[in-house]
Amino acid sequence: MRAVIGERQAAWDGWRPVEFWRRRPETALAIAVAAVAVAGLVLRLVELAERPLHHDESIDAWYSWKFLEGAYEGYDPVYHGPLRFYLTAALFWVFGESHTTARMVAVLAGVGMIVLPWFLRRSLGPVVTLTASVVLAFSPIALYMTRLGREDSLTAFITLAMMVVIVRFLDRPRLLLPVLLGFLLAAGFAVKETTFIVVFIFGGFFLALLAEQAAQQSGAENTEGRRAASLAADAGGSRGGAAGWAWMLPAGLVPMGIAFGFSAYYEVEVFLTLGIYGVLMVMVVLMRASPQSIWELPVVRAARSVAGRGWLLAAAVFLAFFALWFTVFFDRPEGFLDGFTEGITYWRGEQATNRGSEPWHYYLYTIPLYEYLVCVLTVIGSVHVFRNPTFAGKFMVWTAVSSWFSYSWASERFPWLALHILVPMAFLAGYGVQVLWLARRKAWMIPVWVVLAGLLASTLFFSWRSNYVNQRDPRELLTQVHTTDDYLDTVHRIEALNEHSKSIGQGPVTVAVDTAISVPNLWYFRDYEGLLWTDSDSAQHASADFVLALPASGIAGIAPDLADHQTTRMPLRDWWAPQFESYHDGWLSGWGNWLVDREVWNEGTLGSTDFDLSVSPRALELEARMAAG
Repeated sequence: MRAVIGERQAAWDGWRPVEFWRRRPETALAIAVAAVAVAGLVLRLVELAERPLHHDESIDAWYSWKFLEGAYEGYDPVYHGPLRFYLTAALFWVFGESHTTARMVAVLAGVGMIVLPWFLRRSLGPVVTLTASVVLAFSPIALYMTRLGREDSLTAFITLAMMVVIVRFLDRPRLLLPVLLGFLLAAGFAVKETTFIVVFIFGGFFLALLAEQAAQQSGAENTEGRRAASLAADAGGSRGGAAGWAWMLPAGLVPMGIAFGFSAYYEVEVFLTLGIYGVLMVMVVLMRASPQSIWELPVVRAARSVAGRGWLLAAAVFLAFFALWFTVFFDRPEGFLDGFTEGITYWRGEQATNRGSEPWHYYLYTIPLYEYLVCVLTVIGSVHVFRNPTFAGKFMVWTAVSSWFSYSWASERFPWLALHILVPMAFLAGYGVQVLWLARRKAWMIPVWVVLAGLLASTLFFSWRSNYVNQRDPRELLTQVHTTDDYLDTVHRIEALNEHSKSIGQGPVTVAVDTAISVPNLWYFRDYEGLLWTDSDSAQHASADFVLALPASGIAGIAPDLADHQTTRMPLRDWWAPQFESYHDGWLSGWGNWLVDREVWNEGTLGSTDFDLSVSPRALELEARMAAG
């Protein structure tokens, strides 16, 4: 025992970082990933409460508050799944209601995403694992979207967790993993309907994988030798080389892109498009393998290695948690069926609306503008995976490309959905870094390192600028439509005056809010004691110290009691409609000016949704007395 202790002491006495990494690689990798996760947490908490709550953030926070107050009415697909309301309400209950706690679910999910690559370290290797964690911690899109109190951060975390479970299962099938997958699938549906897209992406991958393995099986000369190989190598197709890829891509990705393009151009019914794609994929599999031989394909054997009761348990876990969350903990039984039907029905109807009015190539512009370094590394990493295919690598390529196809095809295109495309790209970027690291001693790598250092420095700079300097500036493509600081100043003004008025015995300051601008007022005035909701029909009797109304409602001119109020028009939400088709004015100068100083190339599309703030003489007098006092 003393000799062992002495040996350890000697090792630490001569400690060097490189030597420590060589002797204890898993410990060193764990420390590195943990350090990145801690840095990611700190970055997500800095100034987290400074930015006004976005339109969607305020809705999520309000529904969470309603659940805490016992007033939540159950699942509504317009506002997506209920699970994040439960989680945020729990944080409200423990830590109190605030901007910070309203965004903490997104923050914690973002930190969880940084940690998840660790669980794939043996499939990916240390360089890919650490790079993926770094990208998910510091990239502009990942950092911004995991500081935004929407559901996308949690959805991306759940999706990545499912990817981890799938890779781990095919590496070493165990009963716990299908059960965990069932839980995660239920959680995904209970957060956002994009889980339907995730299921489609994963399902398409396994159909293409079956086609690939069927092609390998039909061309193999030594069946017994193949069966003796390890399941991980078999499922990964590591010996299939380019032959495996020759089947993988035509069998899946290329038809997927053609189907989505055809559907978008001719406005084909969404379910018909998906159905045709699925039928074609099954036909490809059956062309290469009979039903009997499919039973012996490696990926099927992996599934069969878990007893039937394991899959039944996974299905039971899925249904139990699905029912638990959609029925509001069994308080609303009708929510169980609604979870299966309402979400897909709503999403199907939204396909024709094109909310956001963005073009199909929206992500082809948005992602490279912020993640140009990740895009370059992703291309390098994808080429490496093609030349050295592994199951994990092919899974990441498939998920990245099919996510790009799927979210570009779906009519609702917004910056927060770019996070779902970025997640698999982070792993492919890791493969790219691995390629460069292995070639680091070659002379031609010197200028490459210089260029990469410049790209890295500028990416970190733009990440800082987007998240802390311009975090609600409409000229940032990531902000989309955001609540203004002027509105938040108005809320603080009312709150301060209300406290002063009550402290001097004058009673609460009353506020009337137009129902046409209920968001974000529902959250900011959620428990305000002197609140009145009004509209153009009831404005005749409106009387309040502060009136917030949409100009088109004309409330300030309708109510007799508001005639002596002082009215100011202020921006509620501001926005920029980039109109990507016009970026070529001056060719690349439009993009260049925007990258350097966020100078927009079409200033005429900068605008805002305004509100009229009417302040009573009583409130103005109280403010004067408060200022004097």
